[in-house]
Amino acid sequence: MMQYHEFETTFEKLLQTQKDLYPYAVDYHQTNFQHSIQYLLSSILSQTEALLQQPQANWENTEEVVGDILYCADVNMQQLFSLEIPNELTADRDFEDVKTKLYETKYYPISEHLNYIFLPPALERKMFIHKHLDRLADTGHFCDLGFGPGVLSAFILQQKERWIGCGIDISSYCLQHAERLLKKKKVLERCKLSLGDVRALPYPDDTFDLVVAVEVLEHIPDPEVGLAEALRVLKPGGYAITALPINLPILMHLYDFESPDEILALYKKVGLKVVDFETKEFQRQTETFVDTFALSIKL
Repeated sequence: MMQYHEFETTFEKLLQTQKDLYPYAVDYHQTNFQHSIQYLLSSILSQTEALLQQPQANWENTEEVVGDILYCADVNMQQLFSLEIPNELTADRDFEDVKTKLYETKYYPISEHLNYIFLPPALERKMFIHKHLDRLADTGHFCDLGFGPGVLSAFILQQKERWIGCGIDISSYCLQHAERLLKKKKVLERCKLSLGDVRALPYPDDTFDLVVAVEVLEHIPDPEVGLAEALRVLKPGGYAITALPINLPILMHLYDFESPDEILALYKKVGLKVVDFETKEFQRQTETFVDTFALSIKL
């Protein structure tokens, strides 16, 4: 990473190559760039001042999440920021293409884990689960579909100390990352994570007291198949916690839900009775989208 004094030296050296021939042009560009630099520095200071005003809980959360990521990914801070973002996904949004070029990269579980520092929808998922944990018995068995970095699995196991967990994810990097997280949180002995497709779960019928499918069904082209599988392995009277976005057409999302009514109709079609359903609007760059959060019971 270039230090500021190295930047200044290199900046001056580059401009001086044209100083003799074009002195006014060099002075103009130099002054223009310096004004831009001053603006950026002032902006960074303003952001830092705002950051310092955050509640202590925000600082504690960031400290915990960053520490967990460095441990799980086995990287230092410089390596964390040098990871390359995959940018080879094609517009046809093919499942195998997304799996190979995104899910099977070291970047993917790290980026998903980082969301729990600053991304409101990710924080809302955790809050929604926490809101309903008191409904659950003291003992039970849950399955986390598409567990990603393992944050939600670890959270449930920490909150419900006598529960046993399972999880399925398509990404071997997520499996490695999540297992390290659960080990760090001292809950791995109560959870069995494995590779697999949520559309073909390797569990018998009526196995789990709780199935979690949070921000996963939109990642497959046929979410009804995935939800039907979740329902198959859920015990009668068992709970499902799900979250699905609306109008969020990004390349890793292979199905776009258009309205809350479409999502509610899907739950009803597969045989879930919705107990709690929330919709929240979030900002994404210059646009907004809606995320839905649901607690349902298998009829």
